[in-house]
Amino acid sequence: MNANIQLKQLAERSRNVANSIVNGDLPPIERNLEQIEKQSRKLADKTVKPGETPERKAPYFLANIGIDGDKLAQDVKSINVLGAFEPRVVLPDTDVEKYLDHKHQQTITSIIKDGYTQTIKDYNAHFDRCLHQDWERFKRRVFEELGQHKPMSSTSGIDQTPNIGGSRIINQPQFSPTPSISSQSYFTPGERRVSFRNDTGTQMNNRHLVYFDVVVKLNDSRLAKIEYGIINEFSNAAKKISLDYGKKMMQCWQALAYLVGETNVIDGRFTRNPLKQRQFASVYQSPNSTAYKDFCRSLINGAKSYLEEYYRSWSKGYVNSFRDVAMLGGQPSAINMASAVLRAIHRPNGGIPTVNLHMIDSVPMWGHIFILVRQGFYQESLEVARAYQSYFPRQDLQFVTYFSRFVANNNSLLPQDRQKLIAEIKQWTPITFQDKDPYKFIMYQIIAQLEELPQKPQIDNVLPAFEDYMWMKLICIREITPTDETSSDTLSLDSLQKTIRSLGPSHFNHGGKDPIQYFRALLLTAQFERAVQYLYQTDYSEDSVHFAIAHAYYGLLRVPDNGEAMALLVEVGEKKIPYLNFNTLIVQYARSLAKESSPSTAFHYLLLLYLYGNKQTEAGRYQIELCHENIRQLVYDTEAFAELVGDIRKREGLIRKYMSLMFIENDNDYTDTIVNVLARQCVEDGKFKSARNLYELTENYEEIMALHVKMLAEYIWISIRCISVQPDTAKELDPQEISRILKDYEKFHVTSRISQNRLKDCRTLLGLVDFIEVYKQKDYVKAVSLIQRLDLFPFEDDLPIIQQKVSAIEAFGDQMKNCIPELLHITMRCMYEYCQQLKEHITRGTPGLNRKYSDELFNIQKKAKTLVTFAGYLKSSLLSSDIYHKLHELDIQIRSV
Repeated sequence: MNANIQLKQLAERSRNVANSIVNGDLPPIERNLEQIEKQSRKLADKTVKPGETPERKAPYFLANIGIDGDKLAQDVKSINVLGAFEPRVVLPDTDVEKYLDHKHQQTITSIIKDGYTQTIKDYNAHFDRCLHQDWERFKRRVFEELGQHKPMSSTSGIDQTPNIGGSRIINQPQFSPTPSISSQSYFTPGERRVSFRNDTGTQMNNRHLVYFDVVVKLNDSRLAKIEYGIINEFSNAAKKISLDYGKKMMQCWQALAYLVGETNVIDGRFTRNPLKQRQFASVYQSPNSTAYKDFCRSLINGAKSYLEEYYRSWSKGYVNSFRDVAMLGGQPSAINMASAVLRAIHRPNGGIPTVNLHMIDSVPMWGHIFILVRQGFYQESLEVARAYQSYFPRQDLQFVTYFSRFVANNNSLLPQDRQKLIAEIKQWTPITFQDKDPYKFIMYQIIAQLEELPQKPQIDNVLPAFEDYMWMKLICIREITPTDETSSDTLSLDSLQKTIRSLGPSHFNHGGKDPIQYFRALLLTAQFERAVQYLYQTDYSEDSVHFAIAHAYYGLLRVPDNGEAMALLVEVGEKKIPYLNFNTLIVQYARSLAKESSPSTAFHYLLLLYLYGNKQTEAGRYQIELCHENIRQLVYDTEAFAELVGDIRKREGLIRKYMSLMFIENDNDYTDTIVNVLARQCVEDGKFKSARNLYELTENYEEIMALHVKMLAEYIWISIRCISVQPDTAKELDPQEISRILKDYEKFHVTSRISQNRLKDCRTLLGLVDFIEVYKQKDYVKAVSLIQRLDLFPFEDDLPIIQQKVSAIEAFGDQMKNCIPELLHITMRCMYEYCQQLKEHITRGTPGLNRKYSDELFNIQKKAKTLVTFAGYLKSSLLSSDIYHKLHELDIQIRSV
């Protein structure tokens, strides 16, 4: 009973499933068991029984389409697949040959598998690398679109970040690449890198005008391979700026000149001991070498010389201000000048009190020795010390001995003498420290080259200025980089640099009132990259660019190998060696100049990027290619083709003049690197006239004619489609001008330098332009005559000629191919309208003329039929079925006329 109920439920569910599947529009087929059994027997009867021959319908069906079914069946039966699944034979242990064969096969299989796995890994790694590079390019593009970097105000408290050496990301320029003709191109065609279209409205400070003449003279000197005193010239240019600002900048330029030893310069020319371009590059790029340490010592000596000269100049002015109390007298020797300075400093009214000072003839004894050292007169100071030796207390009797050794050894004690002096200083008794003369302790600190003396009295009143502080630190430096053997009482250049950075701008800039002070501190401690980066963040960004130029000219800037680094300053390695992105600095500045002044101004600054070019290294070649991209983009964005590249009337542009600075060796290299790449970029962006002018520079008439073909095809396509274009585009696509140029070429026999196929294509397209214009004027008779004369389409029912025309059209460029369907349709329309006119003439005409019109009508109908046949031979990718259908309908209408 329960089983029957379950069967009924199962049957009900099956009906519900069937009802949900069967389309409600069709009635269900209901059969009982007898009908189902009958249908099953019929199906069983149709199957082939063992021993019976199947019906031969399938071979006949396959034979109709050229397939031999019997042969295929025999071939399938002949295939023996058993061998593919045979079990592996167990190899005997003594069969060495088969064992080696087996291992050989396994090795090959393993190699293939490993190669497959490694290929996948390499592909994934390459994909990730490309993805990362694309992302970096995209980020640079975003920074570029957001606008240019705007420096922070000098009064905004730059001391917010003590570690001024940290990297600061600014907007990185993107270069609009044009396809490079080189086989080893560093850039992807179509990728935009930097735009010199400055749409941000940034206003340049007029200070750049002061420096520009120096940059031009620098490039001219480089072109003539003459050494140029760039620092002195920039210093002279700074004199032309406002008094207070110019004075500050002059001090910075003079400091740099002393550091690198740029002396004996008149109007940019060295009278003797010239410094060459990139003179210090090789040693400066090797911070771990011995030569680098020697070079740093020369930089320190230069910084000290600058500060000593600065103090001498200050001393003269100070003595003149208090000449009554200074009493310089008629013999202004160095010794007398030092005495006069001390009398002015310690004057009775308003001066520093002389309490605790050892006075001899109204002059501080130790102060006299110190002032001479501070002014750089070491021999004179030693002479004065010997004269005062009889006045020294007992514990200072060895001072002159140490001081003489200090002066004799180039202002540095030998290690054994220094250790002996330091030991004596550490053994000073409390009575010694009761002597409060600050000048005395300063002299001992200088000779021992100690960063600090124990229990030293207050000396701020005798070393009050920034320059005094820096000089005191520099003269106490004994090492460049500290080592494991360096004692704690030894000052190194590296530790001084860290101290300057840790103090930060607020320590030097007087609450933000003088941001140049911290810049000088970085400069005097040979932190050139950090100095330029810091100054760029202030209101003196233009000056920072020119300081970077001066450093780069002498090879005193480390730049990252990747010229497109995102950060202006990059720190590398455990020592955090700074690298300045010189490319970013110059390109950003040139980008502003390109808008505010002439493109030639920006060009001269971009030329400086080639200072880091080098065809012998990968990074150098990359830099050269990057510079080429910048120059090309400047020309393209500013459209200064005549000024920078040249034109027919002015053959030589600035680029050709300075091409040797751009590592362009000859005219062919110049054409391939600059002119052709620019021309192709102009063609891609529709600047056809500019492209033609560029090709005319190199007399590349073949490319000019190819350009004309492209321009005419573009014009025809626009005319057929009735597309409205901007006036500028219409001027670019001027067929009348092309026709005039072609006539000039024929007149002056230029056409002999152009291939006949190009000329034929150009003439054909000019004819098609006339054909389209006549068609628009509804002069169908003339239009039919024109299209026949052009010989573009076949009008004779000759199969070889039709096939020849098909091949010719398939060889056309893409622009021209796109016009063919519409041209065919227009031609058929003209022929149809012509037939209608002939029919009207026949209706109204005389019997004599009717025969002529009838013959012409018959000829047009034959030609229309030939065009349709021709269209049938064209590939479907060229001629759509819709166009072919329209042509066929027009043919029917023409034949029915």
